[in-house]
Amino acid sequence: MKTYIITLYSLLLSLSVGCQDLNLALVNIDNNLRISSTPISSIPFVGIGPQWGGYDNIKSWTGSDTFNEGDWNVLKERVSFMSPGLVRIMTAQGWNYYRDGVYNPEISAGVLFRILDFCEENDIQVMYGEWGEKPIGTNQVDVAWLQRSTDFLKYLLETKKYTCLKYYNMCNEPAGSWSSIAGNYQLWQDTYDVIFDLMAQKGLMNKIEVIAPDVAIWNDNSLINWITRPASYFGDKIDAYDIHSYPTDDQVKGGNYSTVLKQYRAVVPQGKAMIMGELGFKYNANSANGAENLRRIAADPFAGDDSNMLMYDAFYGVDVADAVIQNMIAGYNGVILWNMDDAMYNDTGDKLKKWGFWNILGTEKFQSVEDEKIRPWFYPISLLCRYFPVGSTIYPIHITQKKGLNAISAVKNGKRTIAIVNSHATTYNLTLDADSDINMVDAKLYSYRSGKGASFDGAVDAKGFAKPAGTENLQIGQNKKYDIQVPGNSFILITTM
Repeated sequence: MKTYIITLYSLLLSLSVGCQDLNLALVNIDNNLRISSTPISSIPFVGIGPQWGGYDNIKSWTGSDTFNEGDWNVLKERVSFMSPGLVRIMTAQGWNYYRDGVYNPEISAGVLFRILDFCEENDIQVMYGEWGEKPIGTNQVDVAWLQRSTDFLKYLLETKKYTCLKYYNMCNEPAGSWSSIAGNYQLWQDTYDVIFDLMAQKGLMNKIEVIAPDVAIWNDNSLINWITRPASYFGDKIDAYDIHSYPTDDQVKGGNYSTVLKQYRAVVPQGKAMIMGELGFKYNANSANGAENLRRIAADPFAGDDSNMLMYDAFYGVDVADAVIQNMIAGYNGVILWNMDDAMYNDTGDKLKKWGFWNILGTEKFQSVEDEKIRPWFYPISLLCRYFPVGSTIYPIHITQKKGLNAISAVKNGKRTIAIVNSHATTYNLTLDADSDINMVDAKLYSYRSGKGASFDGAVDAKGFAKPAGTENLQIGQNKKYDIQVPGNSFILITTM
């Protein structure tokens, strides 16, 4: 029986000498990672991807209704490498189809339609919706707005013929005091009653799936009734469910996040998909990282208060990958990352919501060529997007409990991906096996280990895209095991996809 151990050193050494066989050392290991042959969910996976769209201030910032072709080409190339299965795009009537009292869907030609054209051409599914409008009265639905909103939806589906639009969602984070619904459940339900009536009148009910409730949950299950009440009241009119979460590092690494995720997933009606509609990662304000985030916001003239400035650091990629994998373990059928590009949304004025993989307008508006470059966390997240595709079946990997260690696997068309993340500082020596035979021939091996600041160990090409460190043949199952070392603060992905 031949076994192997993946070490960062040997991965990089084999890459440097151009060797495809990693020729890794034999070790004895007592700890197991066991790939199960029983899927987590019978519902096909709908993918991982970022929040995209917005760019509502592009005219005031650049003088143009759209990007220059150079920026478009960069965006398309980067998203093409990422190959997201699902992206979330949110709109608002004032930005996209209604201005100065006139309904005009072509307002969206400069940015939104070009993004949707790209999604259509590249088979990227879209969770589409609106941020929401303030109601006319305390408990009064703004029917005129919903008329225009569903007219615009009809325009996108029937005139523009965007088959990439998979989900339709209204009213971002309605349980929050900051939202247009301001936590008024009855107003939200009344709004959806009108939406369903208008969609039926306009022949849209079978052309797109309705997803709800889009509430932002925190560190407990206090908003579960925002799932159970709509499920009871609307029944099968709601095709899928979604929530948002912005856990802190101590919640993700301490286990509470996983517990809360499972509580919300458990109350979704059987057979319905559950999507993490926004996943952001925060650091406890009382921690050293939390304090550093505030310091960086204060020092950056273009950073709004709603920013995570730790996304410049390589360890952020490991932390976010950990949270994404925990979502898949908990049975979520898709994950949307907040977010792709700093230039999409402002906090106030020129103060941005800085959470992205880059800032595509760094040169044109924000005095920073460096901000247009790819940030470290793109490495692990782009691989999760790319190698956990739409239509995958997700399988759990059972682990002898280790702090910060999580793993998941996916299969599609006979091809497999295994992802392992270790957000703890300790290096683990492990054995990978399975409860049924798995044979991965010429599997690509990717390895990312965070260093100080933005530095990380991981192969990239000239454009900053992840490259495999080498290839290997994995035969695991009956009396066959694969020995693997997972360094502290690292992410490893093995795939034949």
